[in-house]
Amino acid sequence: MAKLACVILLKLKGFKMYIIKIIRNIFKLLSKEQRSKMLLLQVFFVFSAVVQVVGVASIAPFIGIISNPQTIHTNTFLKLLHDFLGAESDQQFIIIFAVLSVSMIFFSNAVSALTLWLLLKFSISIGSELQYKLYSSFLNREYLFHKSTNYTQQISAISQEAPRFVYMVLQPYLLLCSNAFIAIIILLGLLFLSPLIALASAFIIGGAYTITYGLIKKSLVHHGKILTEKYEALQSILSESFIGIKDIKLNTLENKYSNIYKNTNFSGLNSSAFIVLAGDIPKFAIEAISFGAILIFAIILLMTKGNDGSVVAILSIYAIAGYKLLPTMQQIYKSAASMSANGGVAAELKEQLHEYIVKADEVNVQPLQTIKKIELAGICYKYPTANETVLNGINVEFNKGQLNTIAGPSGSGKSTLADIMLGLLQPISGDINIDGERLTKNTLTNYQHSIGYVPQHIFILDDTVIGNVAFGVESANIDIEKVERALIQANAMEFVEKLPLKLNTNLGQDGKLLSGGQRQRIGIARALYRNNKILILDEPTSALDIESEFELMSLLDKLKHDVLTVVISHRPAAIKLSDKICILESGQMLAQGSYSELMRSNKHFQELMEKGFMG
Repeated sequence: MAKLACVILLKLKGFKMYIIKIIRNIFKLLSKEQRSKMLLLQVFFVFSAVVQVVGVASIAPFIGIISNPQTIHTNTFLKLLHDFLGAESDQQFIIIFAVLSVSMIFFSNAVSALTLWLLLKFSISIGSELQYKLYSSFLNREYLFHKSTNYTQQISAISQEAPRFVYMVLQPYLLLCSNAFIAIIILLGLLFLSPLIALASAFIIGGAYTITYGLIKKSLVHHGKILTEKYEALQSILSESFIGIKDIKLNTLENKYSNIYKNTNFSGLNSSAFIVLAGDIPKFAIEAISFGAILIFAIILLMTKGNDGSVVAILSIYAIAGYKLLPTMQQIYKSAASMSANGGVAAELKEQLHEYIVKADEVNVQPLQTIKKIELAGICYKYPTANETVLNGINVEFNKGQLNTIAGPSGSGKSTLADIMLGLLQPISGDINIDGERLTKNTLTNYQHSIGYVPQHIFILDDTVIGNVAFGVESANIDIEKVERALIQANAMEFVEKLPLKLNTNLGQDGKLLSGGQRQRIGIARALYRNNKILILDEPTSALDIESEFELMSLLDKLKHDVLTVVISHRPAAIKLSDKICILESGQMLAQGSYSELMRSNKHFQELMEKGFMG
């Protein structure tokens, strides 16, 4: 017996510490203002608890005076109320008291509804703010974070883990607090009437729920982790299947992915069922025990006090107390169970926000007016998790009026060099000089606002042609003439004019109906709309046919006089049309010069071009 008691005490201690840990994580996720609002909400919970208990408790005196009207005159409180109301008869007083009791119940229910509304409103506002913080924090992290992190985890944190925290952790915590105040007030009232019965009630009901929780806590935590893994896996499957829909269709993998989704989704059903069931099972046994105890108490009263009116009044008090206390304790237990099963989410979100970055809006950004030359001097770069540098002592300059191309096989460091030129990665050594001026942290933002970047896969908004070209500009501030001019410069106006609504045609999600060449032209028009002084294109011709590739390179040859143009490519056709070619391999600048110069002087370049590829 003593051993069992020790085991129970240890489990209770573990329950207390784990719940406290979850509550601490909840408060760490809240701002100072939100914590103050929560404190005010707790004060309202106390007021609501008092009103709800008084409303329900008002029924007991009513039952007492119906069963024994003489108590109107023998009970001090009832006699004072009778005299104050000026009732002419006991019957009239009973009717007035009934109206007051019903009114009190209606008022207490209204307060209860208001409490629930404030609780839900507060928790949902917390969830909205939390999702904003997560999204903003992820966006404001360094580019390297996005380059090395699985974005499905970030999406899962925002779209699934944050709502799960609100509905499965924060709301249960608030409900636990609200109901705890009700339980405390009821037990204090019973303690005033009969200390022994109050203590017995707290021990039987509270002890039963606490021991039950202590026994299943580890299982709740375990199944909560299974659900977390399930949600992450589902997010990954959805992302992969929709991004890779072309390969899935070509290889007839629709059924395979559907089955993977089905099996993954079903894998967490047992855990979901266990968590729900664990929150409801104890109430059936505890309700039976509690009402059995009331019946036994009634028999004892009848045997000791006889069948007088006082027995009915006393029993009504304890029956009503039990009627309110049992669901209250059940909700406290259910909230604790939900918090335990899903409490790990609070810790994960706290970890996600440990580097919460608030980035002020750039108000004094002044894009550079002219850029004629970019010089890279001694550029070296190594990724934090890599053992070796990917760029070693790169020295090169790019001039306006030339079509500059960085060429080299896959893995040579071309894209990394482009990221450094974009100011997204900071070299471990070396400088970037713009027209002879060293690029610094103070001038980086101005420099970046002078760059137009066209990636290999153009990001197309689910918006009109206008919205895509003027990407990031408020609708009211879009200059239509500039949009048209950019489209003309990018040789895109011809195909735009053939669209159903021309400039107002919606290009659809990710521009799925556009050809590769059309996507590239939209991307270039987007860069030209902002009057950028530098245009950097990463493998712009890799998905184009020969004719489209030639047209694009001819377009860039025209633009080179207006914009300093740098192309990253491994396609021989694109390389041949360039004025200056820089050959990268294994992070080293092997050679640079015009096509004819390299063909005459560089055997390695000759071999690559003769093979017909550079990758």
